[in-house]
Parts: sequence; C-alpha cells; structure tokens
Amino acid sequence: MTERRYTEAEKERVKRDNPISTVIGKYVTWDRAKTNPGAGDFWACCPFHAEATPSFHCVDKLDMFKCFGCGAQGDQISFLQEHLQMTFPQAMEQLGGNAEAEPLSAEQIEADKRKAEKKRREQEAFAEKLRREEIRKAKKYWDWGGRVSGTEGLEYLRGRGLMPLKFPLPLRFHPHFKYWHPKPVPGSKKKEYIALFSGPVMMAEITGSNGEFLGLHVTYIDPMHPGRKIQIEDPFAEPREDGKSVLIVPKKIRGSKRNASIKLWQPEGFTRLVVGEGWETTVSVMLAEFGTPQFDRSAYWTSIDLQSMGGKAVKTVAHPELKNKTGKPMRIPGPEPEMDDEKALTIPDQVTEVLRLGDGDSDRFTAEQVMARSNARWDKPGRRQATAWAPEGKDFNDLAQEAM
Repeated sequence: MTERRYTEAEKERVKRDNPISTVIGKYVTWDRAKTNPGAGDFWACCPFHAEATPSFHCVDKLDMFKCFGCGAQGDQISFLQEHLQMTFPQAMEQLGGNAEAEPLSAEQIEADKRKAEKKRREQEAFAEKLRREEIRKAKKYWDWGGRVSGTEGLEYLRGRGLMPLKFPLPLRFHPHFKYWHPKPVPGSKKKEYIALFSGPVMMAEITGSNGEFLGLHVTYIDPMHPGRKIQIEDPFAEPREDGKSVLIVPKKIRGSKRNASIKLWQPEGFTRLVVGEGWETTVSVMLAEFGTPQFDRSAYWTSIDLQSMGGKAVKTVAHPELKNKTGKPMRIPGPEPEMDDEKALTIPDQVTEVLRLGDGDSDRFTAEQVMARSNARWDKPGRRQATAWAPEGKDFNDLAQEAM
C-alpha cells in the first residue's frame, strides 16, 4: 500500500478550510463569557484535564489551541490526533486533506519547509510582541502596589495562619484593584470588558531565572472574612449542571510565565530548593522549617502554575478514571517531558536537593505526571529530588490554618 503523503501546502489549506474553533467546537462547550467569536477568540474547559473554570484557549487566526492549566497545545490536526487518538493521515483525511500518492520532489520538500518556517517565525514574533506588552502592563500594576503592614493584606496573612512572619516576602497590597471581566455583546464582533468590582488584593512578584521582572500574581481577598479569597458569582456564565452558580476565579496572572516563578525567599549560595504551586502553601512550609538547619540553605519558590513546573509532555496518557464528553478516557499530559521546552521552569545548577510540594486537593494522577516530568527535567548527577504530598483534600496551608 502506498504511504499517504501530505505537502505543507495541503496542511495549510486544510487548516484554512477548517477553522480550529470549528474543529474543536464539536468536542467542547465554548464559555460564553470569555469567548469572542467575532475576533476568532474562544475559551472552554479543557478537554484534556479536569477543571471547573475555562483555561483552554483557541485562536482561529493562529490555528492554535493552548490550555493554560495542563499545557496541552497544538493545531487542528494535532488536536484530533490527541483527543481522538488518530494517526496523522487519519486526522488529515477527516479534515478533507488530499494525499499525494507519489513521493515529493526535493524542490517541493524544500519549498514546503520554507513556508512552514516562515509561518513559524510569524507566529513567534506575534506571540513575543504580546508577551512584551503584557510584561509592560504588569510592571505598571506592580508599581501601584504598596506595603502590606497595616492593611487588610496583613489580616489576610493572619487568617491564613501565616503570621507572625519571620522574613520579608515579595508581596504588595492594593486597596482598590479592579477585576476586569468579559461581557457578551450580542451581535457585536468586539470584545467588551467591564470592571465587575474593585477590591483589595495581594500582589506577588513574578521573576525569571536572572531575577528580571516578568509579571505579577494577583489574589482578590475578602476584607470581611480575613484569610479568605473573594467569592463573587459570574453574572454572565451559564449555571452549572447541578444548578449552582459559577464563581469568578479570585486570582489573575499578568505578564509572562516563561521560565518564571515567585521567589519568596532565596539566600545567597542556597543548595536546597522547595517549590510549590501556591505562594500561601509554600510560605506555610517556610514557616514550618524556619529555625532548622535546612532553612538556612534553602530557597522557596512558587511555580506560576502546576504545569509550568513539569513543562510540556512528549505525549498524552489516558486518565484511569476521568472521561470526556464522548465517554472515552480523558487524555492528559504524560510523565515524559519535552526536554527543550523553553517555557518550563528551570532551576540553578547549584541546587543539590529539591523538594516539590504536592497539593492533596487537586487531581492526584494529573499532578503525579507533572512531578514525574519535573523530576526528569531537573535530574542531574548528585542531585536528590523528592515530592511531599499534603493529605487528601488539603494543601499545606490548610494544615497551617488548622494549627492556629
């Protein structure tokens, strides 16, 4: 049987004739509040991992999807390959691709490579432009922040079981930080954002491997209930299947997540690294270890999100329990990492011991894949690595609050 071959030009035609939102839209429900169909900008709960709030982003203009929760990304063709477990020829055939029966000439292969490389450079340039603009905006917002002492921010820390602090943290406070939220505009192609509310926030500085400013992490706090995040209903979201209202996510990240982290504490010459997913969780462990010999040689970082700790996966694996809408096992990023992922979190060579903090209130199987990728990416001779898991249904900050 002659192998089916597809030129780069045919791949581009297939993608042009099959907008990525149309292909993926058969398998997800687009979030009405965040989606702007007129601009070709779509959001949904990710079909590759379990989540309650939409972090799966799809852009028609770029023929790309990306989940900011699990890290899954690709185009129309790779989506079908991963989600439906199709081969590349099967995915192309489903999208109406016309295969070449004969091998391509050297000239055709070279021309296809040039076209593909040109599009790749255009996509990277566009993404970098957006990234630099986001960092600029994030720095402006970070400069608005002030000291935490004497504010509701201090009461938030106390309510989380994080007082008294015995060390300075890269945190700031703002009393009236607006929460911008997308509002559907019937019949309009423009994306409209409204200030849903304005309230107090805790800000945490996000930096890169060389300490350069890359962004900020914002937590909206409830001044009436110290230690709690704000709980506000999303006025534009469809009610959940159980009839309950959908709450907004009380956290936002502005700036860039590329090889970024919140460096809470970093003594000179540290050889041990403790890294968790939430800054409250990591600070809880800092306080527990304060005064011990290991504290003096330890840095404490917070990964921007769970998946950036492990980086991209080479392939997805079937979840042993969760199912997608078609009834098939949900596929999530697996344990083998792409070692050349430039966006994933890296750590200094001087580190000889790593302790990862695993939350017990997130999906354990998904988290285990992340920890396995992180372990493989950070592996080097003489370096010891381990993962400490919080009890099921809790994180390490829950334990700190219980000990108050």
